[in-house]
Amino acid sequence: MLIQATTLKRGITMTLKAKLKIIFTTFFSISVLVAACSTALLMSSTAQAKNHDDYRENQLMLLALKSSQVSITQILEKFKADYPSIVTEIELDDEDHILVYEVKGINLEDGVKYKVQYALHNGEEIDNYSKSLSFLGFNKLDDHDVEALETIQDQGLSALDVIAKTTLSEGAYIESIELENKRGLTFYEIKILGPMGWTKQLMDAKSGDVIPSLRR
Repeated sequence: MLIQATTLKRGITMTLKAKLKIIFTTFFSISVLVAACSTALLMSSTAQAKNHDDYRENQLMLLALKSSQVSITQILEKFKADYPSIVTEIELDDEDHILVYEVKGINLEDGVKYKVQYALHNGEEIDNYSKSLSFLGFNKLDDHDVEALETIQDQGLSALDVIAKTTLSEGAYIESIELENKRGLTFYEIKILGPMGWTKQLMDAKSGDVIPSLRR
């Protein structure tokens, strides 16, 4: 009789322990699930807020481009006239809350690099900078830069040619053009801003062939 009572007591104790373990495991699982859901909601809210901010900035930039008195072509023509060089990059940027086109160019013969900023709304030059590309008789440019520049010199496409060959949808504008050389290929990366957001294209610097890229 005593043995039966002891066995019953152990059975009850084990049952309580098992129940407590189940309760604890369930509570822990629920806590983890709630935390995961909270994190997911927070990330979703953050992503939505970022998307909203990006969309707002895109629309403001499009409005500024539409209202500008000058085109990207006119900006480049002005740069080429004042700073004879191969244009390696032109990019729309925010400088002290003013939208500017920043143009970079390299004159291989003189060994000079230029960087000039033009106000987007009227094309006025607001800043310029130049520096020598040689140091103690050595060229600061790496092999990829030299190959890209030599490709353009050897009847390759200029940045102005790229603009002429780029097809834009209605309401879209070129935001930046950058000369690149990777894996033995010289090409331009073109960033386009339109009502639906950003897109990128790659254009062969020799043939002008275009490779569409993913929407950003």
